Amino acid sequence: MSRRRSVLLALAVLAGGCTAAEQPAVTPPYRLEPACPAPTSPTVVSAALVNEVVAVSDLPYWQAGDVGASARLSDGRLVWVFGDTVRADGVEPRLVANSVLLTSGTCVAQLLPPGEGPVVPDVATGQVQWPMSVVVLPPSPGLAYRGVDDVVVVMSARTERGDGTGGLLDFRFRGTSAAVFTVTDGGAPQPLEVLEVTPDDPSTTQVNWGAAATVSGGWAYVYGTRLTGEPLVFGRELYVARLPVADPADRSRWQFWDGAAWQADIAAAAPVLSADGGVSQTLSVDRVGETWVAVSKRGGDLADFVYTWTAPEATGPWTPSRALPAPAGYDTGRLTYAPLAHPEVPLASGGLLVSVSRNTTDLAQLLAEPEVGRPLFAEVPRP
Repeated sequence: MSRRRSVLLALAVLAGGCTAAEQPAVTPPYRLEPACPAPTSPTVVSAALVNEVVAVSDLPYWQAGDVGASARLSDGRLVWVFGDTVRADGVEPRLVANSVLLTSGTCVAQLLPPGEGPVVPDVATGQVQWPMSVVVLPPSPGLAYRGVDDVVVVMSARTERGDGTGGLLDFRFRGTSAAVFTVTDGGAPQPLEVLEVTPDDPSTTQVNWGAAATVSGGWAYVYGTRLTGEPLVFGRELYVARLPVADPADRSRWQFWDGAAWQADIAAAAPVLSADGGVSQTLSVDRVGETWVAVSKRGGDLADFVYTWTAPEATGPWTPSRALPAPAGYDTGRLTYAPLAHPEVPLASGGLLVSVSRNTTDLAQLLAEPEVGRPLFAEVPRP
């Protein structure tokens, strides 16, 4: 099967093309601890309040985590997906590759699989799933018939960890996977399938599809980032594809932006943003009102400032604007990276909520003081 056909087949299935017979039985089911009822209306907050909730959180299976992409379920709850996650002392394993929280107002619940391991299982020993983005889609007719309210799709980087001798960057992106969950009657997301969106590829210059994802105007947009391999260029190119939310299983309607038009050939995809002054490996892209907004470090994860880019269309043209200082921290051991916007969280100020992942190069310190690895939230002007 060609690379293009395999990519499109996986994406069609993840979006709702499974039949009832293909849905795996999960016994026992995933569960939420504690139970957070759906909000009666969206809670209007501030970055300070969100930081306070994060600071006082003392969940056994979530003490700290990075990335923290978010989306809103149809019942008003928010789903948050995290990468490497520290758990409380006495919980084994102490560190897992991913976790999921659901929030309703200031109530925070952990999504726990049987065995309390990572929510998206590791691929194999040494190869894990690092979440990059999350979207909530309406269910396919077959899933709706079975009472499903939402389909949650977590786009993950299949990542091969090194042996620890290569330092902080001792890992390799192998391809993109999609973990699909269904949500029914305000319950816990239940796994439907984990699919290989792109096949394993050792290339360091492949497109990391799923680096950002969002839904707007009947389309689900999936962004990809790519290192060019050029000397001293640490920013990444940005690419975009889209599929129709109403009929995601129709592979013929998957489209890739080729620089001038949408078309069906993935090999013809062209960057919408260049690597020079480009984005981080993961970022957020959302339609905020009538404006498309991307949030990332400018110049890659090693850069020192968070930027917003605005555009009239999902494809650009993109105009950058400096938003927040966020020193990379490789010289101090206190890291900041992977800024993301959360436009689905209304702020009293009318601004845009942005999170910045934090970490330390000292693993012993992270395990002893997980708060140093919790995201920090801030407000920036809403375009």
